[in-house]
Amino acid sequence: MPKPNQKRTVLFVSLTGDEQIKLYDLDAESGVLHLRTVSHAHGPSGALCLHPNGKVLYDAHVLSTTLASFRLDASTGELALINKVETGIETPAHLITDRHGRFLLTAYYTGGGITVHRLAADGAIGELVQYVNTGEKAHAVLAALDDRFVFVPHVCPVNKTSQFHFDGTTGLLTPNDPAALVPADENTGPRHICLGPRDDLVYIVNEQGNTVTAHHFDSVRGTLAAFQTVSTLPADYTEGGHTAHVELHPNGQWLYASNRGHDSIVGFQIAADGTLRPFGYFAVPASPRSFNIDPSGRFLYCAGEAADRMTAYAVDAASGGLSPLTDYAVGKSPFWVMVTTL
Repeated sequence: MPKPNQKRTVLFVSLTGDEQIKLYDLDAESGVLHLRTVSHAHGPSGALCLHPNGKVLYDAHVLSTTLASFRLDASTGELALINKVETGIETPAHLITDRHGRFLLTAYYTGGGITVHRLAADGAIGELVQYVNTGEKAHAVLAALDDRFVFVPHVCPVNKTSQFHFDGTTGLLTPNDPAALVPADENTGPRHICLGPRDDLVYIVNEQGNTVTAHHFDSVRGTLAAFQTVSTLPADYTEGGHTAHVELHPNGQWLYASNRGHDSIVGFQIAADGTLRPFGYFAVPASPRSFNIDPSGRFLYCAGEAADRMTAYAVDAASGGLSPLTDYAVGKSPFWVMVTTL
């Protein structure tokens, strides 16, 4: 057990069907999870994010129009509702705070666009600072370079990634020039997005295209330019499907993306120039909407939304390959997996 005041690694799972958020303690040596608490989510739990102070958790109630904030007791793992906000915008799909914890930025799938809410000193979701209607199917939010720039991918049929300047003092978003990056193929569908191992690289997983696109990031203008698109599926697989999530390994050498339909995670080697080369396809529970890598890079956890379970994997330190360790029956419709330290 961790010593007093020593940080411990934990894993959160949000359950849309059960309207719960579960917290597991993660054994740093074995990767084994031990359920510590089950908290009421006060709505159909979706994407989660942690306030920079580590004391407040935010939840996008995905099958609704509400957002919720919770006070997190790090010692017990229990969540206590601070407030629940009605946005009037359907299907909040993803949310982040700025690095100072002053604002909450949320992307909406059905209602479309992005909101910015001011955060109170106690973490409560406060006034709506801004709503920018970028169109439906907005699926993620990424802030880059000390929050000066924000990106919002949209899956098909909108098929674009909106690009913004962000004012960390006022919380206001201003369209960049250009205001959106549109893929060359109209059936691409940018979905989730992550920074690369260097400041000038960004990767986007494409839902309809079953691909990942590598981008150069102009740190002066705050804009993206695609330079490679690679399939997330094996060459001999023809049954289609949709991608879901993308993450960079902490060592900066590997990128992972999840395939729904093929029900796998693909691993990519990242070359010195940022290009990607697939090195393996690893079976995961059905409909892998979310996965996360622990901060040490030794373990990956993937939840199958259609399987109601999550699998822990060991990450091979030499190859990046994934080996299954343990299955966990987490509950109904796991939407989000988040590993962090408290």
